[in-house]
Amino acid sequence: MLVLFEKMALLVIILAIGYICAKIKLVGPEFNKGLSKMVINVFLAGMILASVMNKELSMDKGDMLFGIAMLFVMQIVCFAVGMITPAAMRIKDGDKGMYKLIAAFSNLGFMGVPVISAVYGEGAVFLASLGNIPFNVLLYTVGIMLLQSNGEKKEKISIKSMINIPVIATVIATVIFLFEIPMPVIVVDVADMLSDACAPLSMMCIGLSLGSVSIKDAFVHPRIYGINFMRLIVAPVAVWLVLKLFVSDIVMLGSIVIIAACPPAIICALLGMDYGRDGVEASETIFVGTVLSMFTIPLLVSLLGLSL
Repeated sequence: MLVLFEKMALLVIILAIGYICAKIKLVGPEFNKGLSKMVINVFLAGMILASVMNKELSMDKGDMLFGIAMLFVMQIVCFAVGMITPAAMRIKDGDKGMYKLIAAFSNLGFMGVPVISAVYGEGAVFLASLGNIPFNVLLYTVGIMLLQSNGEKKEKISIKSMINIPVIATVIATVIFLFEIPMPVIVVDVADMLSDACAPLSMMCIGLSLGSVSIKDAFVHPRIYGINFMRLIVAPVAVWLVLKLFVSDIVMLGSIVIIAACPPAIICALLGMDYGRDGVEASETIFVGTVLSMFTIPLLVSLLGLSL
């Protein structure tokens, strides 16, 4: 457990550096916007590909399909938790859809994959990256419908909106894994270098993104703690209770529970604001959740017996 806390502490320190850089205006929002795109579309993609390139993975093809199925189960359980959260927190009707998403969808890209890499090693990254599939399918179908339920803005749900570079990288990694395609050493080395940079840059981006949030305002709203209790405690524990009935592999179970235990995905607040919802308290909720997760994730991994 001490080792896990040390690994999380490193991520916290880098996040804090990003937060301070934003607060002292060392860099501006435009820089973070560009860096965030690079992290998701370049460094995270590199980490996903590096996880399968010329690697001896413990999972086989059957394990991969089973893992995808369990990731869908995880997302459905989290979604169920999200559906009951607004009623419990007395959230006004117009914002209920956004807070359902905030309680249901965790920060897989910026937090989940890097943390899983730190906890279980590179071999678990491929499994974690498969979580992009249920995440995108549910977020851009049911999630968008929830946001539209109380608003005027209506858009057709398209397959295109579910496809992004991490999903494409996951598909390519799956092909490499299934057909055991050997890759040139230089390609592997580049992917490994991008992978090594992903975790620190992800934490830096989160810190920069949260730089606009007032710490004083964020930590005084009881409702924010209630929403994060559902996101950080109830959701992962519910996932653990369900999945332990089917999953015996500690790395698979632990990886999926960690995904469920991550703080709210920033994209949920951004989508909510795009549909005219209140983005200030949503951003504060994500800020507090990100800070609290640095303590709740190691505690859950230890208490639920998920450490190696």
